[in-house]
Amino acid sequence: MKLLIAIAVAEYRERLQEFFSEHQVSYYNEIEMMGMRKLEKQHRLGNWFGQKSMGVDNIAFISFVGNEQADSLLENLLQCKAEMPHCNIRAFVVDVEKGV
Repeated sequence: MKLLIAIAVAEYRERLQEFFSEHQVSYYNEIEMMGMRKLEKQHRLGNWFGQKSMGVDNIAFISFVGNEQADSLLENLLQCKAEMPHCNIRAFVVDVEKGV
């Protein structure tokens, strides 16, 4: 069994929902979260424009899947990412040793 974690900007929520549906992922969790991006150049220190980091609305999809399905999903996510310009999707597959 594997744990698939896909993280993307919130604007990709529907596309990832479609992706999981197309690939027969029958159960997954969606988690809304705030991602932080460090700005390389600061502007106008002393006011809110000059903050060193900027919040980004993200969404995480988490699902437990079989070994073959995990490999297939990750490969298809890489292909999907290549087709979408400026795509901001990160995906990981983690081995699950034990569970209840």
